[in-house]
Amino acid sequence: MRLKISLAQINPKTGDITGNAAKIVGGIEQARSEAADLVVFPEMSLTGYCLDEKLLINLQFLRANRDALVTRIAPACRGIAAVVGFIDFDEQRRGPDNRVVRRNAAAVIQDGRVLQIVRKRLLPAYRYFEDKRYFEPGLEVEPVSLETREGSVRLGVLICEDLWDEGYELKPTAVYAEKGTELLVAINASPFVGSNPGRRDAKRFTRLNGLTKKASRHGIPIVYVNTVGIGDNGKNIIPYDGFSLAFDRDARLIAALKAFAEDQQSIVLEDGRGCPVAEPPHDREAEIYAALVMSVRDYYDKLGIFRGVLEAVSGGIDSALGTAIAYDAMGPDLLTLYNLPSRYNSSKTQALARVLAANFGVPYHVIPIQGMVDRVVEDFEKHLHPFRSPVTLENLQSRIRGLIMMAESNDRQALLLTNGNETEIALGYATLYGDMVGGLSVIGDLPKPDVYRLARYVNRKWGRAMIPEEIFTIPASAELKDGQVDPFDYDVVGPMMNDFTELGWSPDELVEHFRARSLPPEKYGDGAGSLYERYTVDQFAALASRLYRTLSQSVYKRLQGAPIIAVSDRAFGFDLRETIINGWDGGSGVTN
Repeated sequence: MRLKISLAQINPKTGDITGNAAKIVGGIEQARSEAADLVVFPEMSLTGYCLDEKLLINLQFLRANRDALVTRIAPACRGIAAVVGFIDFDEQRRGPDNRVVRRNAAAVIQDGRVLQIVRKRLLPAYRYFEDKRYFEPGLEVEPVSLETREGSVRLGVLICEDLWDEGYELKPTAVYAEKGTELLVAINASPFVGSNPGRRDAKRFTRLNGLTKKASRHGIPIVYVNTVGIGDNGKNIIPYDGFSLAFDRDARLIAALKAFAEDQQSIVLEDGRGCPVAEPPHDREAEIYAALVMSVRDYYDKLGIFRGVLEAVSGGIDSALGTAIAYDAMGPDLLTLYNLPSRYNSSKTQALARVLAANFGVPYHVIPIQGMVDRVVEDFEKHLHPFRSPVTLENLQSRIRGLIMMAESNDRQALLLTNGNETEIALGYATLYGDMVGGLSVIGDLPKPDVYRLARYVNRKWGRAMIPEEIFTIPASAELKDGQVDPFDYDVVGPMMNDFTELGWSPDELVEHFRARSLPPEKYGDGAGSLYERYTVDQFAALASRLYRTLSQSVYKRLQGAPIIAVSDRAFGFDLRETIINGWDGGSGVTN
């Protein structure tokens, strides 16, 4: 039997039922024009996946989502079937939160009728996934019969976690197979996760390997449709990479849709077999960079309240990478750069900032702040007392820069991007109400070594040094006092802080890996083995203990920062949930 299926990878906007329904109807019409039998949309495509809790408990919103399904989408399904993600609910029942029972669901629609409503059975409750908090699980795993031009096909629908059933007692895929299912459709809102340096552990490989195994084990074609664009949970911007896939009954890849862009493609199955396609090439830095670019653009577009993007540039690597990302996201007409030097900023970094702006061809303004710093110091000491700590004066410079940039953001109604990387955020090596101010933290999930890796990728992509070479080689410095350089060995500190947060290691565990020389050299930038020559076990253990304490002491700063684009296994924000009060120091430390 011949079956044509359209994969509709759309970018829904959180809460925009009207706009999302229009996209879904447009996808149905395109699929029908291509003579498809079935069109598949992502999980919760009608509402968006990361929903504001106010919407999830709002009966008017829930009814609007159901009405759009019944009155707009179902009538569009004439001569075609569709699988659409939405929120099912039961007004006659109350859940543990004393609200109407809600279910993450998919509607199987054909010829204007809803043939089946499938409720998500496996509800995740980890990272930023909150299904278990808001939804009641479905219980049934029953295929539905679709009538096509050449006969009927038994269809099974999986909703995201239903497919990834390791660790769950219920195995929906296996149950569908036992019940004679001939086609599996998996609808998803699966976020992007980049790989670690030198590893094939990005989520794209989890999907490819997992789907291959499922199709091979059960001999059933699988169509996997993922959402694209961003959602958020308030403290994290969550990029969805799309990259929808299809495998035939022989477990061959027969479709791979674009990453980080809307796409709609059709596949043809003849008795469950299709035409194989090549697996798209993998470039770690290119994928992480694309996720950040898409996130900035989608954040700007979906909020719809800004009239441009602002970036403060210092002549250092962080703001250089931020500039490249903002340029590729917004283009030169919407981006403006600013340099705000004090007497501690060298002529070299000021010149590098100027060259960076010229390379990208964007407007550039220099605003010296030394006069403002001097006046604030004078007034402070006149009315209060002399500064007791030199750090206060250093932070004052950063806060004056933040004040100016936020005033410009306010006056121009423009989005200010912040430039702190994950390592600095972990260490608290940033100034509250200074360099931390802004509307979006673009590189806050990148360890410092990855900032350099992505900046190198920028120059490879352009085929020339858009980011001046000297920016890579000058010592990293906040330039808040004479002769200052960042007091960290970033090749070690960056991965170390990352292992504390993403892997959950304690200082003792980290030291054991150091002792065994099993720290991944690709991640620690240690291909020559120099890490173990630079540090003794005692020195490494002391560093690990000190950094772990610093990590805990800096939570109060992180919680006041801008929302961070999450591209790793665990991002600061509402992904990694931290408490301000934490008396655990990481353990005793291993030194012998």
